[in-house]
Amino acid sequence: MPIPRSKHRGNTAILCLLAFACGFFPRAASAFDESARAVELLNGQTCAMRYSQVAQVTPSTSPSPQATPTSQATPGFPAVQRGPAQLYATPAPQSSPITPPPVPTATPSPNTAGAPVFLVRGSASPAPITPAGQPTALPTPQPTGAPTLAPGQIAVVSDSITGNTNLGHPGDAIGNVHVFYTFGELVGDRAHFDGIRTLTITGHPYLIDRVHDSILNADVITFDTIDQTAQLKNGHGESAEGVDRGLVHFAAKDLHTDSDGTGHGTNAYMTTCENPRGGYHVTGKNLIYYPGDKIVILDAVLWLGAAAILFLPRVVIPLRSVTNSPAQLVSFFPEVGYDQYEGAWVKVRLSFGKDRYYYGYYQVNYFTKAGLGLGYVAFYQKKNGRRTANVNFYGIHDQRTQSTTYNLSAQEQENISKTLRANFQFNYQSNYGQLTNVPVNSSFNAGLVHTAARSSQNYSFSHTAVGSQSSSNSFAFTDVRQITSTLTQSENFSLSQSQSNYGGFFSENSSAHFTSLTHLVTHGADYQLIFDKTFAQQPYGIDKLPELQIHPYNFFDHFVIPVQAAFTVGEYSEPSNAFSTSRADLAFVLGPALYRVFGSDFSATVNVNQYAYGTGDLKASIQQVLSLSTPLGRHVVNSITYNESNYNGPALVPFEFLDQEPTTNSKNAQDLLRFYNSDVYTFTLGFSTNFNALAQPVTYQLAARPSSRSILIVGGSFNPGPGMGFQTTNVQFATPFGFDTVLQFVGDIDWTNKGRIENKNIYLSKIIGKCYMIQLQYNEASRLISATVNLLAFPSRGAGFSVGQTGSLIPTSFNF
Repeated sequence: MPIPRSKHRGNTAILCLLAFACGFFPRAASAFDESARAVELLNGQTCAMRYSQVAQVTPSTSPSPQATPTSQATPGFPAVQRGPAQLYATPAPQSSPITPPPVPTATPSPNTAGAPVFLVRGSASPAPITPAGQPTALPTPQPTGAPTLAPGQIAVVSDSITGNTNLGHPGDAIGNVHVFYTFGELVGDRAHFDGIRTLTITGHPYLIDRVHDSILNADVITFDTIDQTAQLKNGHGESAEGVDRGLVHFAAKDLHTDSDGTGHGTNAYMTTCENPRGGYHVTGKNLIYYPGDKIVILDAVLWLGAAAILFLPRVVIPLRSVTNSPAQLVSFFPEVGYDQYEGAWVKVRLSFGKDRYYYGYYQVNYFTKAGLGLGYVAFYQKKNGRRTANVNFYGIHDQRTQSTTYNLSAQEQENISKTLRANFQFNYQSNYGQLTNVPVNSSFNAGLVHTAARSSQNYSFSHTAVGSQSSSNSFAFTDVRQITSTLTQSENFSLSQSQSNYGGFFSENSSAHFTSLTHLVTHGADYQLIFDKTFAQQPYGIDKLPELQIHPYNFFDHFVIPVQAAFTVGEYSEPSNAFSTSRADLAFVLGPALYRVFGSDFSATVNVNQYAYGTGDLKASIQQVLSLSTPLGRHVVNSITYNESNYNGPALVPFEFLDQEPTTNSKNAQDLLRFYNSDVYTFTLGFSTNFNALAQPVTYQLAARPSSRSILIVGGSFNPGPGMGFQTTNVQFATPFGFDTVLQFVGDIDWTNKGRIENKNIYLSKIIGKCYMIQLQYNEASRLISATVNLLAFPSRGAGFSVGQTGSLIPTSFNF
């Protein structure tokens, strides 16, 4: 029988009264409240709750008979001892352990600001930094480091505690000491707290950042718990940030860090070599270390072994990837090399600037054959973000031809207001590098863009010139307006003028172009109304007066195969021959139709176009693509593709440029037979026919991996017929060629010339002393030999492998 609602109300009122009355009686004080306060600050954090080992607090009213003096409770701070790891702090009286629920996060009282929280907990030291280029350790199922601290909190974890750890009383943390703070972790054998604000860590102390890719070692570390700054005596460190391989090693006599981790020191030292005596190192007056950004050394001297070879007023070592930041491509180590065209050369980049609002570098290049080249690269930005600009200049006087060439590039962007911005670009180029003779090329572009909530306007002007051979000027205006959520209207108007003078023939043309686009989106279809008209001194192109395009979204949704349709109708004109008429186009795409046939995958797609013109002409086209892929066992796949195109109607009329079609139908079939075994090898044979009784070449390619560090690619074709056969075979391979040495080769085997190897391109890379990378290149086509010496830590500035990739296999230049 249901209970009356009035009884529910009565029970609820009684429970509320009891809860209210219990609030007047204070809870009995327990040892757990005070002893667990510090641990609550850590265990109460959301992220900390996921750690598998936090701490167990064992309060004790009297010292245990087995307790040592270092583990006895101190006034104001109960002893905290090692115990089984668990998720939250638990009091464990010796009589009967009681497990309370998780304690809510405690809020530190204002009078304890800056006071570290001392905990006793076993913790392994952070693992050594993994050098760049080497695999890192696998992640653990759960985080195993220190708990997550609230902003500004500091935790001291150790094996034991002596003395008093409250404010105003000194104390010591002894054994496996870890100090966790906002920007990193301090580790040592002993930490002394002066009772006010200073922690002094001794016993092989070091400081490691949160990402664990930079570490600072010292004889003694003094840490300010309020400012969260550290001072390191005889500090030295290493970092894997920003380098491709190895570590950056640096040191300073008196090194101290700010609260954000920035380090400052005197008597600077830096190297990326594991054996500095056999390699290079840099010394300087002062060192500034920006974690995750860079190392700056002032009044630097570059040493090769025991010989000082170069003085630089400022050296910047990037500690982050520089592949997409030309502004940071500053080389503190001179790049040296040789090639037959320019001779031996030395390239140096000298950085300048103190902040991110104005910085850059000077470029000094000296070639024994070409001469001296000087460059200037600068980046500027206003502090309010309204203006950014950059300039890149380089000039060289070629002593072989007694000519001077320059390259200049300048860009600026001005944010005039929240909705209005302008940009300017200027480029001038007369130096195109070796073996290239091109006229001077210059360009200037300016733009003004206004962007509002529902509209935008764009004004632009551009000028280009190629020596005295050609030039052009253009002005354009674009207006785009969002009339409704489904209707957009845009207009574009441009004026252009161009002239050219090649081989004594002079031509000039001026034109005006107007385009209007009305775009409507509905639930069923997409509509576009286009008006496109060109007025030119010498007419060209096709005018749309206007054109309507309709693209239905859902066309025969429930048909057997997917069907897409597009309908186009309009009035068209060809100004060059003064012809105009109407035109309609119905376009359909059927497919792809996908089927599984006796273990094979079949696909079919058909494209249909039907054209109708105001002159009464009709023409159509049908293209179909069929493919069948059949696996033959576990290591063979056969793929057959069939293409056919059929055309009907007058191919070259009524328009001279629009809708031109081939005069004959065509069809083609291809068969690709592939043999493979995982990534060990892949061999393919390609056959094709055009169904015209003419034999087509048979293509072949072998891609193999003889070892885990080598690759081989061989490819070419066989032409059937008398006097044909094999013509050329392209060979590419990369393989180790000794210790820390890699050889890469590209060449063509000419079977018609007794198997002669032609177009040879050989590349050799050698690492010396885990410090330098020497790169040698021979290019037979250009008869060029090049040599480059780079630092192993920054090989991205040199050449790289590209076996089997699109484009040139071996870079034509080793240096940026």
